[in-house]
Amino acid sequence: MIRRLLPLSALAGGLFIAGVAAWSPVVAQEQGGALTISVSEKERSTLTGDVFSFTSEIRNAGSERTPPLIANLAFVATDGNTYVDPEDWSGSRTKAVAPIGPRDSVTITWTVKTVIEGDVAAYVAVLPAPPELSAASPLAVSPAIQMHVEEDRKLNPGGVLPTVLVVPAVLAAMFAGLRVVRRRA
Repeated sequence: MIRRLLPLSALAGGLFIAGVAAWSPVVAQEQGGALTISVSEKERSTLTGDVFSFTSEIRNAGSERTPPLIANLAFVATDGNTYVDPEDWSGSRTKAVAPIGPRDSVTITWTVKTVIEGDVAAYVAVLPAPPELSAASPLAVSPAIQMHVEEDRKLNPGGVLPTVLVVPAVLAAMFAGLRVVRRRA
């Protein structure tokens, strides 16, 4: 599915986030061509702490070379209850993209770490890099990847259970031994 290019000014007032699911699947022209973004996944069910990768393909269907671009991975909670801090979900959310020739494409691999349970959507937005960037610059947005994240409840998360049990036992034994030594002295 291909999403409409929107002016950068559409980001004002949260209109961009509120309208993600309502955009129509058409392509607007940008500088004599069409810039579209597709993603390798539509949805994913996963557990907190899982790490996965997906790709986005930025395609220039036009007849002219694009300017240098900026690709950004963004996240939005779709359940109204999940707090999403994008930096926690991906350590590398912004990538520079060299100009793309006519009828050519670039593929970018993104890595996501699910942090908290809830329903979250991930999407890629692409816009021109400065100095071409302006308030009226076109913005290409991928379809959202719907993620349903459930809490992963483990008895031994990260393998720390032996440490949690052994360290207090060793400390208790040391203090008990110290007490015995002091009584004999």
